[in-house]
Amino acid sequence: MVSLTPLAAPADDGFAAELRRRPTEKVRVRGVAIHAAELIHRVYQLAGSRPLWDARRVDALMDAIDGVERDGLTPEEYRFAAADDLIARRDAGGLSAAERVDLELLLFEGLIRAVYNLAFGKVDPASLDPNINFARPFSGQDPAPRLVDAIRAAEIEALLDLARPEPPAYEATRKALARYRALRAAGGWKPIAPGPTLKPGALGPRVVALRSRLRITGDLKGPAAADPALYDGDLETAVRASQMRLGLEADGAVGRATIAALNVPVERRIDQIRVNLERQRWVAHEARGELIVVDVAGFEVLWLSDLAVVWRSRVQVGKHYTQSPLFKSEINRIVLNPDWTIPPGIIRRTVIPGMRRNPRYIQDKGYVLLTRDGKRVDPSSVDLTSSRGFPYIVRQPPGPNNALGALKFVFPNPHAVFMHDTNHRDLFDRATRTFSAGCIRVERPFELAERLLAGQGDWTRSKIDAAVATGRTQTINLKRRVRIIIAYHTVVVRDETVEFRPDVYERDGKLLKALNGPFRVRSEDEGTSLGIS
Repeated sequence: MVSLTPLAAPADDGFAAELRRRPTEKVRVRGVAIHAAELIHRVYQLAGSRPLWDARRVDALMDAIDGVERDGLTPEEYRFAAADDLIARRDAGGLSAAERVDLELLLFEGLIRAVYNLAFGKVDPASLDPNINFARPFSGQDPAPRLVDAIRAAEIEALLDLARPEPPAYEATRKALARYRALRAAGGWKPIAPGPTLKPGALGPRVVALRSRLRITGDLKGPAAADPALYDGDLETAVRASQMRLGLEADGAVGRATIAALNVPVERRIDQIRVNLERQRWVAHEARGELIVVDVAGFEVLWLSDLAVVWRSRVQVGKHYTQSPLFKSEINRIVLNPDWTIPPGIIRRTVIPGMRRNPRYIQDKGYVLLTRDGKRVDPSSVDLTSSRGFPYIVRQPPGPNNALGALKFVFPNPHAVFMHDTNHRDLFDRATRTFSAGCIRVERPFELAERLLAGQGDWTRSKIDAAVATGRTQTINLKRRVRIIIAYHTVVVRDETVEFRPDVYERDGKLLKALNGPFRVRSEDEGTSLGIS
């Protein structure tokens, strides 16, 4: 805890004169970049060019900054060594006017950086993946009056709370972080030794280790077993619950995949939670109102209405080499009985090799071959060795075997990605559902269509069914567009249960490195005054 006497008397002409000499654009103070210089100057104009950071307010600032550790951020990034040095020198004998201005600027910069990172995220998502368009601009409201009021009242924690994401899921994830840090402080868990798959009825010391491991994370509850070395029914129930929580096949068999997931060290689980708190900071501001969220890592789609989940369904997403892109858009139309224009990547990887092996590949698949202007082409006339490439469209007409099923949900995006029904319904029972070429396959598409069309004429479920039964392609433009975010969360807290999902696209490591890296301003905010509001 830092303790100071007031930094200056209420009237301080030397402080004011020094402050006026300082530039209002980005500047460095004792090696620290002051990104918010223009905003800070506006704050001091409202404060009458008087110092703001007296002892009580500095204490409140340091307490609030210490608290960002609960958000998965690092307090030391907002507490500068140069400021600590000035505080120590001030206590030892006082500071010049220039030094007092330096100290106030450094304290203010730390506060603004903390607010900025809580409100918008520390990592610019577009710096990791240029497809991501989650960034939101400043609101346009001047934050200076609110900052002055909060600092004068020493209500810095309340200021940071305003910046934190509002949805309950964020607070639940913060609690999960605290819980796993407590597990780390208690010693974490020991790895389970490799060996043959453990199934009900198994005996031995590895069963004892398994039982101990599941008790630590709360998967196994209740009284101690009569024979801790026996894989009994209670342990099987706990194993299945743990497998579901870790995104594995919940078969009760403890093989290599389950042991590998259970043996992930507590420190890595802590980092995984921190990474996903950051992901929530990117998108949480979108949660008010009606919002559809596709969680790629969780293989599900959710409909949120004012923060509450009102509908959910399992989904299938892109393979590792045809990853579903992350972005936001609005669903603007539904296509009944859609045809499928096969993407160029699938043509290159699958269709052309298939045509080389089998001259009747196109016909056998039920596809049609078209020129760019839509004229049919006889597949046997195509020269597959031509240096001109493959200047054709391959299309699958509507029907029971169509890869898009009976419904397609369209939202504008540069990736040619959409949600749709599927004729591969058996794959929804898999724990890991990375099967598509990038689009999102929905398990319950008719329910989604009914919700999207609610209040739009007489588009009831029975009318949707009847229109699909005709087999005719029909496009319905939505009068009420609904926002959609395709996101990626490898940790979700549900009913106080912490679920860890496999990082199927291997994105966690890159984000963690950036999260642990230095403070950076988002690309769209370069050259601004960080006018956070």
